[in-house]
Amino acid sequence: MKLPKWFWVGLVLALFLRLALIPNPGFEADVSFWKAWGLAVVDKGIIEGLKVSNSNYPTPFMYTLGAMVWVYKLFADPHNFNEFWNNSNLLFLTISKMLPILADFGIAGIIIWIGKRHSGLDPESSSIKRLDPRLRGDDRPSSFFQSSQLTYILALLYLLSPISLIDGAWWGQVDSVGVFIFLAAVVAVLKRWPVLAGLLYMVGVMTKLQNMIYGPVFFLFVWQTLGYQGLVRAIAGSTLAFFGLNIEFFLTHNMARVMASLTENYDYFPLMSLNAYNLWWIASGAKGMAMSDKFLALGIMNAKTVGLVLFSGVYLFAVLRQAFMQSVVSSPRTRGSSVKYFSLDSRVRGSDDSHHWSIIQYFFESLILVNGAFFLFQTQSHDRYAFPLTVFLLIWAAFFISQGTPLQPRKGVPFVTNVRLFGIFYSLFTIFYFYNLHTALIVNYPNNGIPGLTLLTQPFSTITTSVVLLGLFGVVFWYLARQTKAAFLVSCLLPLVAFTAGNLPLITKKPVSLTKFTPYIAEIGYGKRQTDMPVNAYLGYSKQSFLSVQYAFYRSGLGLHSPSFFNYDIGGHFKTFTTDYGIDTEAGGKGSAVFEVYGDDKLLWRSEKIGRYDNPRHISVNVAGVRKLGLTTTDGGDGKDDDHVDWLRPVLWP
Repeated sequence: MKLPKWFWVGLVLALFLRLALIPNPGFEADVSFWKAWGLAVVDKGIIEGLKVSNSNYPTPFMYTLGAMVWVYKLFADPHNFNEFWNNSNLLFLTISKMLPILADFGIAGIIIWIGKRHSGLDPESSSIKRLDPRLRGDDRPSSFFQSSQLTYILALLYLLSPISLIDGAWWGQVDSVGVFIFLAAVVAVLKRWPVLAGLLYMVGVMTKLQNMIYGPVFFLFVWQTLGYQGLVRAIAGSTLAFFGLNIEFFLTHNMARVMASLTENYDYFPLMSLNAYNLWWIASGAKGMAMSDKFLALGIMNAKTVGLVLFSGVYLFAVLRQAFMQSVVSSPRTRGSSVKYFSLDSRVRGSDDSHHWSIIQYFFESLILVNGAFFLFQTQSHDRYAFPLTVFLLIWAAFFISQGTPLQPRKGVPFVTNVRLFGIFYSLFTIFYFYNLHTALIVNYPNNGIPGLTLLTQPFSTITTSVVLLGLFGVVFWYLARQTKAAFLVSCLLPLVAFTAGNLPLITKKPVSLTKFTPYIAEIGYGKRQTDMPVNAYLGYSKQSFLSVQYAFYRSGLGLHSPSFFNYDIGGHFKTFTTDYGIDTEAGGKGSAVFEVYGDDKLLWRSEKIGRYDNPRHISVNVAGVRKLGLTTTDGGDGKDDDHVDWLRPVLWP
């Protein structure tokens, strides 16, 4: 493939900028983690290395970090403390940042390949030859922005984007690596290599766990492109990759550590927002890093649950829209124009290039919706979680520009109009999301960013950025939803129904079990908080699966180990709190505790010392106007041995 001369100039400039940024220490904590985790793998092996590190990445990624330190070891001693741990260690910065830099150029190549081969921007591509003449570019202007060269421009937009520059070569993160591997899996699908596609998808997940959110839409894309057999082979490839990448853990019976790395991260940082300028950054008043996501947001649902409902709703919309493409048609306003939406029967594979074209377009639209909702609506969202949008939007642009529906349909191909529309949209996204990333960097490391921008870190600026990013997502969602019928309605209604059902007890003024709430402060002397079972049941120590005090059994309640302290945000919605309490029957004879109830940090009630052989007691506490309900148990003054305490049938009454 012969590349334009100006494109070569852009490539050289993109490489120069990245090399110039390598000496910047970037986000020093992340680079230090790479050093610590990689050195642990080199010195102790991956299994023992994980045991002595605090890694919160998928286990196979540790091999990559180990490889970084191993390469470093060829040139210098990683045990030279003062040299290795220097934040300005140029050798390690070069080694660690070279991986995302190479991934950046790989992503640019995939943008060009998909754009030229499958979008119709290249008038000579196989995907466009059989389409309506109005869509082939016959009436497009002969200019620098002609369709045959636009894919190269899209690739350079990524390479020269300040977002791609700051994330890898500047910050020192590896988000581009995860995106590149995922896109490589997409290329494998388009090349009709299902086993490789599934394998690469799993490698991407094991590199950046966030790739897991694309699973349903990716495998739906595999099925639509390659059929059931292709889907089965892709799943087989993913399974093979999962066990292959974790073979050492499998052979040494340490798969529990692997599964923990995939599940525990879901609630690793229980905060509203981790410097992601999104819905929860606004809700927290720009204090997302200092506010728990377990605070009550609406009804009996905390912020985390509300975020999950919103994300699930958008995800459902994306999946239904992609799955039932045959029900998605152009509106009457677009009929007779150049706009075409091709009906698709997924059982017909590859019989028409236009079908193939539409599948890819809808797939990337799903990715944009899913990634955008994940960043904007979920609590605990990191500042970097919207990075893949930088790539997905550019690939989708190739389809939008070549045959997308204009906002105001009119006769003729809206090529230039769509170029302008996307240019405005992408510019706004780039400016404001770069501001998000840069601010997150300089808040922690002021000397590692652009000096002038260090002044623009006030709540007004960050909240404004959150509003703009939400608005841009709203534009995309509206643009895609306005062409959708049944799938859109169902997707909107189902999360609403789920949300209403979850809040029904409060809406109807019915009593609500405290077990429905998630505490935003949780401290426990031993083990884990259990719902509807004693504290040791999950360990297999308990002979009983039900809560019980002196053999009086209960179907609901909290099983804890004293001393404990739990704080719940009940929002001032309730009048009375009732509960039974006591020492669980599973406890030994030494078990004893004192129970306390607090309202807004004020003691409302305290029990006498309760022992193992005491019968269950009952209390009713006035909590009118109380927003924060605290439940505390102490060890009774004789140590915490056998202090298995139960709050039984804890109920809040409106």
